[in-house]
Amino acid sequence: MPYFKSAFLLIFSLLSIPAWTQADRERNDTAVFEAEQLMIHTDRQLYISGEIIWFKVISFMWEMDQLSRFSKIAYLELISPEGIAISRVKIKLEDGRGNGAIELPQALNSGNYRLRAYTQSMRNGDEEDLAIAKLIILNPAQPVVRADVTDPDDYIDFEPHYPVRPVSPSQVMDIQINPVQTAVGQRKEAVLEITTTDANGRPVSADLSLSIALQAAEKTAAQALFVETETVSPFDPWRPAEMNYPAETRGMHLRGRAIDEATQGGAPNATIFLAFPGETAMVYLEETDENGHFSFLLPEMYGLRQVVLQTHPEETRSLRMELDDVFHAAPGRKAEPFILPPDWVPLANAALVNAQIQQSYQSFELPPVFDQRHYFDTLPFFGHPDVRYVLDDYNRFPIPEFFFEIVIEVAVKGKYGSERLEVINDWESPFSNPDPLFLVDGVPVFDQRAFLKINNKLIEAAEVVTDPFWLNPIFYNGVIQLLSFEKDGRCFRLPENALQRSFLTLLPERQFSIPDYASQPDSRLPDFRNTLYWDPRVQTDENGKATVRFFTADSVGDFEIHVEGVSTEGHLGSKIGRMEVVKEMK
Repeated sequence: MPYFKSAFLLIFSLLSIPAWTQADRERNDTAVFEAEQLMIHTDRQLYISGEIIWFKVISFMWEMDQLSRFSKIAYLELISPEGIAISRVKIKLEDGRGNGAIELPQALNSGNYRLRAYTQSMRNGDEEDLAIAKLIILNPAQPVVRADVTDPDDYIDFEPHYPVRPVSPSQVMDIQINPVQTAVGQRKEAVLEITTTDANGRPVSADLSLSIALQAAEKTAAQALFVETETVSPFDPWRPAEMNYPAETRGMHLRGRAIDEATQGGAPNATIFLAFPGETAMVYLEETDENGHFSFLLPEMYGLRQVVLQTHPEETRSLRMELDDVFHAAPGRKAEPFILPPDWVPLANAALVNAQIQQSYQSFELPPVFDQRHYFDTLPFFGHPDVRYVLDDYNRFPIPEFFFEIVIEVAVKGKYGSERLEVINDWESPFSNPDPLFLVDGVPVFDQRAFLKINNKLIEAAEVVTDPFWLNPIFYNGVIQLLSFEKDGRCFRLPENALQRSFLTLLPERQFSIPDYASQPDSRLPDFRNTLYWDPRVQTDENGKATVRFFTADSVGDFEIHVEGVSTEGHLGSKIGRMEVVKEMK
């Protein structure tokens, strides 16, 4: 009976292996190329250092008449006036849309910054094809030079958005914003009614992003993402001559190259192991192409992760591995003296005061809430282990003695100093005595002697999978894993040719939170938000209707309501409205 169980698991493993190889994936990624263009909506355009930039990205086909679902990952960078990337993030695009938040460092210098967005396929085009939102960031500790009102040549007019293609009126979605009250008191509930219609006035369902922030100057207020024209010339979709940067049509990739030290060229047909050290083992195998390139299609994971890359233990060539830089190089530029345009002075003064008050009481606020989908962070790649031993439940022996005395699913063979481990099962292998797969904190260990010499005082638990396991294209007779207390894979030494690096995965989605003054009307914590409300997922129904409710803050004055979105037909819409927060008389 155990034989049939193992045989069934082996067949199941074979059937569950992805059918595509790296070459298949790259060929499929480039076979059907779709030119795309990104657009960025930020909650506002002027920020104070230490605040948060809330943003939404929409991906369109080059003709700008419908959403693009070609790329699944977007890259965003906050670029300094000198052309230096201050912050870099990756976000997941679902049906051509994604959103996130970037927290600004407190020490940022005042100046004109750019928030740049692109996909990997867009890197094959021209620099000007990348989406850019231009932002002003002010540091309260630095003096701001104001432009001479009488000499407009002292400053350059601030352009809120990167210019995009015009679209015809028939491709425009109309958005109406109707505040139930145009003037709302402090800490009171405000209600907005939003309606979306097509060019003929018929209701359409739409996906919108909504920001309500301190009002910008009239002449520099955020503009619509499109320009209405009576006639629009046809545009031919561009296609680069060479795809130096393969598109990510299925998800996030980790790409690199194995280099033969003898020839200093790419090492073809080299087997590469990828592992993410941690409590949940995630191990992948890939084979390099004829130029030594490898590409791993990764599951959905979040945050900054450690990755370990190793070659096959039977590899006879001396190889080194390099990871590709997935972020686009920002062209350097000479920083010009930052001069604040006169129209931005009132907004800057109000924003500076509000931000300093808000940051003074930041320690009393609730910690931020992030939405992280741990789909692949709870179950190891080999499934649930058959047995798990916690070392503190027993007398602590050295690792070889521990398996000999305690673990009945593992046999210890060989003499003292040259022991080897085998998983005990009733499966008759068609292969010649295959070894189990040895792991430490999810990292493969190919030298059993190094595995057995690990300090037992650093190990919390041992896990064993007794059934045969197929890690395509290699077969293992079971899995034996040691888990350290730290779960970081540092309790043993990696081979010299292994590559261990930090790798940035997806940005966790941060929730925009505001106090609920209906449930806590007596709260004495000052509330001087420069952005009253941000929601990247406002949905209008089949009647084109949506109602949004939120609470105002202590800050008073005029606030700008900015709505961007796309209809289910893929038509763009943009609208700017106004509301006022007034001081209530007691």
